[in-house]
Amino acid sequence: MKSVSELSIHDRNGGSADLEWRNSRASQAPLYSAVKLSKISKKKAVTNGVLPLAKASSLAKMVGGTRPTGSVVEEADWPPSLRRYVERSYAACTDKQRFSLEKQLNQIISSIRANKKLQSHDWDARPLPKACNPVVRPAKGVAHVKRTSVSANFDASLNDFGSEERKEQRLQRFRKEAEEAKQTAYANTLATMAPVPHTGDVLNWDADTIVGTCTKLEKSYLRLTSAPDPAAVRPLPILRQTLDLLKRRWVENSDYTYICDQLKSMRQDLTVQRITNGFTVEVYEQHARIALETSDLGEYNQCQTQLKQLYALGLPGHTMEFLAYRILYFLYTRNKSDINMALAAMAPTDKQDPVVQHALGVRHALATGNYFRYFQLYATAPNMGGYLMDNFVDRERCTALQKMCRAYRPRLSLEFIAQSLAFDTTEECTKFLADLNIPVLGGGQVDGEQLTVDMKAALPCAVAAMQKYEKVDIKGQIY
Repeated sequence: MKSVSELSIHDRNGGSADLEWRNSRASQAPLYSAVKLSKISKKKAVTNGVLPLAKASSLAKMVGGTRPTGSVVEEADWPPSLRRYVERSYAACTDKQRFSLEKQLNQIISSIRANKKLQSHDWDARPLPKACNPVVRPAKGVAHVKRTSVSANFDASLNDFGSEERKEQRLQRFRKEAEEAKQTAYANTLATMAPVPHTGDVLNWDADTIVGTCTKLEKSYLRLTSAPDPAAVRPLPILRQTLDLLKRRWVENSDYTYICDQLKSMRQDLTVQRITNGFTVEVYEQHARIALETSDLGEYNQCQTQLKQLYALGLPGHTMEFLAYRILYFLYTRNKSDINMALAAMAPTDKQDPVVQHALGVRHALATGNYFRYFQLYATAPNMGGYLMDNFVDRERCTALQKMCRAYRPRLSLEFIAQSLAFDTTEECTKFLADLNIPVLGGGQVDGEQLTVDMKAALPCAVAAMQKYEKVDIKGQIY
């Protein structure tokens, strides 16, 4: 029988009647060139039960990635076990997996050749590549190597480690372990609790609902990293006493850092115990008002978001007051889409409430550019609306000042500007103009000359001042 290197491969239209090409895709260079041997060679190949190997150029291409040159090792250097391994691989491979098989064989042989173990490697015992059919019988004439069950199972586990089935099994195992840990934590929590009957203060009551046993009125806020401990959670009666204490402390000291920490701790205790009642609404409303008073819009936004959900449950509270705050907040953030959604969701009776009418009046004044009406509403804002409008009144003052600079020439009295922009004193107006780099002219009433502002010179400064109001820096948004 001729060796592989002695076989000649001809063109698809060549003159050799003893050779023909196997069909293969043009984009995939086949490792085997589908040799049809002469009658004598074919009989020997069939007798031995192995497929004929390809030309050395095809095999060298698989190993080296290019066609053979003088430095490429000829296939004659391959041990018989490697040839049989390659033949078994192709026998077990489908046409769809041929390209993947060639890449895998290339990696396997290149890696073992780099370690100089091409001759000593046990190719007969090596599992076939993943691209092959997992159920493959060894070729005839090849001695079967007996393997231990441990090594066979280990190789099989390596072969299907990345399979979708194995991934799904690992995922289910991790989920089971996480669920068991969660159940253990809940069991430990419930073991320390005394049974408490269902009350109307808790929605969705179940066996996992905890009731605190802590009797301390003051407790700092700490973010939970595990299941809550009932011994560190205050029950509803203690929380009511705590809120009364915090109201008195705020009137006496006005220490916002302390009050905010205590109110957040109260909100946490209400949440972990699933307490959802009128008292919950009161806690969030008090925290929102104090946050507005101190211009902490980030904390106010969190309270407002929760209050919207609580009001939707039908719980009693100051719904119209916080609806007005919500509209003013949207005007501050310039969120036109949310303003339109809020207006569309209003009932006709909501628009008749005085505080809501005030907020809608502010919106109308800004939409029409009526700064005179806007500052009138700013001076008469009900409840905590004035604190909320303080956050964007300077922005609207710059806008109004631009219009005044275009409307009044050449000069305008400082007193008139202060009244138009809702300043309490001319000193406050002077400081505001100085921050915008707008000078005030005149020597004052002592010299008999009135304080004025050059409106033409002030216009570029007013336009430049609006750049810092292009973006609103705020923690979070109301959804």
